[in-house]
Formats: sequence, C-alpha cells, structure tokens
Amino acid sequence: MTSPTPQKRICIGKIATTHGVKGLVKLLPYCKDISLLNGELYTSDNPTDHKTLTITLKNSMGKHVLASIEDITTPEDAKKLKHSLYIPRETLPETDDGKFYIEDLIGLEAKNNNNKDVLGTVQSVDNFGAGNLLEIKPIDGTATYYVPFNDDCVDNVDLEAKCIMLKNTDAFRME
Repeated sequence: MTSPTPQKRICIGKIATTHGVKGLVKLLPYCKDISLLNGELYTSDNPTDHKTLTITLKNSMGKHVLASIEDITTPEDAKKLKHSLYIPRETLPETDDGKFYIEDLIGLEAKNNNNKDVLGTVQSVDNFGAGNLLEIKPIDGTATYYVPFNDDCVDNVDLEAKCIMLKNTDAFRME
C-alpha cells in the first residue's frame, strides 16, 4: 500500500512585523486574493511539517494587512513569529483558460520554438525587481541560466504538454 503523495505548498505571504500592544501582526501578502490569508495556514513548505497558525484578518494597511493570530496576545509573543505562510496548492482557485500560477511553471520542459529541441527544465521562477525570470537547467548539465518571462522570450506555455516554448534564448546562455 502506497502512502498518499504529500501536498505541495505555495507561499502566499509572510508575517512582516508586529503592530501595537495586543500582539497583532502585519502580513505582507504575495497573492491578489488576500482572503486566502484568513484561516489556518502552514508555517513551512515542507509537507511533513504540520505546524499551523490560525489567522484572522483585520484590515488593510497599505501594502500590509493587519491580522491577529490565535493564542498570540502580546507583542513579545508576536515578535517570535517570523514565518512565511503557506497553503496547499490544491486549495488555490482554478485559473481561467490560458492563465496559470507561476508555481506551475517549475518543472516544465523548456524547448526552443525554432527547432523544438529540448533546452532543459525550468528550475525556478525568480524576480529580483525587474520582472520574472525563468531559471533554466540545461539538459547537458551545464550551469543554469535565466531567461526573462516576457513576450520577447516566451512563445507559449503548455501545461498539458508540460512544456514551455522559448525564443531568442541564445543571448542568455553562458557557454
């Protein structure tokens, strides 16, 4: 008998700082739908770690959201909580046709749209401030490289075929 596959978790925000004298915290959301931050959230992306926090959202404060956490009533207790907040991937709402979550790109096979050659695999999607970048791990085992995730470099994303078609990538690969 095989055990069920652990659920992949997605980071949807983090506890940024404390607020006031009642143990409230400011959350920094990483998602458009901040209601996802309301309720029981995991504190680790490790599917075997079952530690959770029960969060109640209060109100928006600019780029942060004010929240209370169950059993946290003092600023001292709140300061100990420097966690990122996660939900199982399966709990995210379905996307419209042609749309996807950035997390869904990880693991896709990267192909050259000119000759359909396999370039490698998407290892991560990073954003260092100037836009999303796909980190590509070449099939030949050489060093990873980044390709901008924009219309100039990405031709098509096909989640069903588990591949992403890239173009104009020669300038990004280190030889």
